[in-house]
Amino acid sequence: MKWLIAILTLLTFSASAQFDQYQSLQTPFGARNAALGGKVVSLADGDLMQFVHNPAVLDSVARTDVAINFSPMFAGVYSFSGAYAAEFSKVGRLAFGVSYLDYGDFVETDPDGTVTGSFQAQDLVLTVGKSHRIGSFALGGNIKYASNGIAGYGSSLLLGDLGGVYRAPDTDFTVGLVFRNFGFVLADYTGSGANHVPFDVQISTSVKPTYMPFRFSISAYNLVRNDMYFSLDEGISKSKTIEIADRIFRHVNVGAEFIIHQNVQFLFGYSHLMHQELKVGEEAYGAGLSYGLALGIRQFQIRYSHATYHAAGGTDFFTIQSNLNSFKKIL
Repeated sequence: MKWLIAILTLLTFSASAQFDQYQSLQTPFGARNAALGGKVVSLADGDLMQFVHNPAVLDSVARTDVAINFSPMFAGVYSFSGAYAAEFSKVGRLAFGVSYLDYGDFVETDPDGTVTGSFQAQDLVLTVGKSHRIGSFALGGNIKYASNGIAGYGSSLLLGDLGGVYRAPDTDFTVGLVFRNFGFVLADYTGSGANHVPFDVQISTSVKPTYMPFRFSISAYNLVRNDMYFSLDEGISKSKTIEIADRIFRHVNVGAEFIIHQNVQFLFGYSHLMHQELKVGEEAYGAGLSYGLALGIRQFQIRYSHATYHAAGGTDFFTIQSNLNSFKKIL
């Protein structure tokens, strides 16, 4: 009972969250999730990278699974992430994750504009996850340490995730729910402690109809925030019905996997929030759309995806996963 009270207390403290910090906590952890819209928490089929989105899915991950992801972005910005699942005699299976986001080099000047040097900015997130399955349900938790640095200044957070997954018996239907990023600010740039943790509640469902080669995923996110209009000129339609629908769908992402073969899938996704907020004038230029390809080649699972964020382009995600035990046959 004491641990339940502690979790509820942390969630209460986190309810006034903001979403303008620590982009590495908002970036999809792997190509598959990025291709499906970036917010899916209901995929529980052995994809190790999914545990950062929902720790409850770890019960489907094999011991000694390892995965890495690389994402080149705009103007020299890049992201690297990796995960590993290990078995321990006393605590059972744990997963470890690391995410590093490098914002590149910046020119440093004095108040007169004279160049005096350069500086860098980075995000780092370390994650440890554990899950436990009871029948059709699985529960899991992550503990995360997040730090951000720029030009010698820094901030840090101690965060937790609490997630659950339900698998319907005899059907390919799952539902996931996650309370993400509740916790505390350890240090901030000003020392005032005024910053907030990027708390979020996310829920999604994934289903594959029996006689269809598709798996569909629908995700709802930013459920602790009502107003998802970030731009000053909202450009809301005069129709009240369209306005209400627009506000609702800014909290919803949709995705689909076209399963050609067990080892070949095409992936598609759409984020209405990104589509609306990243328009240039009245044109979106594909913002909010994402797609990808998944291949199984021997002991490797290779995934690529591209998410379009702006008229200038988007971000590529390259993920590869394997199991270290599978190399024993080769060696």
